[in-house]
Amino acid sequence: MKIFKYIVTILLILFAQISAYGAFENVDYGARSLGMGSAYVSIADDPSAVFWNVAGITNLNKRELEMSYMILYDLVSFSYISYAQDIKNGNVGVGIISSSDADGIYREMEFIVCYGKKIFDDLSIGSGIKYLSSEANLGDTRLGNGKGFAIDLGLQYRPMGDDINLGLRLRNLIGYVSYNRNAIMEFTDRKYSELPDFSYAFGISADINRFFPIIKDTILALEIMDNDFRTGMEYTFRDTLSIRTGLRFGNALDRAITAGFGVKVSSIRLDFAYVSSAVGAPTSQFSMSIAW
Repeated sequence: MKIFKYIVTILLILFAQISAYGAFENVDYGARSLGMGSAYVSIADDPSAVFWNVAGITNLNKRELEMSYMILYDLVSFSYISYAQDIKNGNVGVGIISSSDADGIYREMEFIVCYGKKIFDDLSIGSGIKYLSSEANLGDTRLGNGKGFAIDLGLQYRPMGDDINLGLRLRNLIGYVSYNRNAIMEFTDRKYSELPDFSYAFGISADINRFFPIIKDTILALEIMDNDFRTGMEYTFRDTLSIRTGLRFGNALDRAITAGFGVKVSSIRLDFAYVSSAVGAPTSQFSMSIAW
């Protein structure tokens, strides 16, 4: 397994693929969103909006901090921490994502600062700028590293209050990453650059009770992300216990059945999500948030 990881890492440095699950891959963060099939761009209303949809930070009227951890396919660990709060003329947020394999061969870090504002009572926009950093090592030998930036844009529209929400996210709309490869690899071009992978998502979510009065406290979400369909549901009992499930369609890496739950006590919320996998071990993610 270790030899396989070495080979994969070296190939990443050789070809610097930024397609799905390459450098600075588009990974879903936050146990609440994962439990709902990652159909979250129209819902994002907590600190994970820093990564999901920067316009979503305008839904916060308190200071809120969120932390999360997962091991993707039992190969790569991801952790993040995000914070958002309202200010006089809008909302601001910051977040850090770090990832690495178990042997520390390949590491990535993203740091984002974002700002969101409600243009109208039902329309919010946001933008964020990210600093991107990566490095690959084989033992004590540095194979290469990369540094760059990217810009995200987001929009949320709530034409019927919280009954119907629309969301749009443009991730890595503008960006640039410069790489350096160690001389040990004997490349002709030891320095090169590329654009981070652009990603879009458009979604709609609705409070089902608005249309089916018999169904209480249930949200249904539908989303298209990079031409792949996602859907999810969340039922909340007395604003304390939430049960979630969802489906993700797409290639073998993205396709999954998801489930999760959340518990909220006072200003603290704990969330857990389970994501099936067709290519490796399933993924579990834990999140905790606190508001004050």
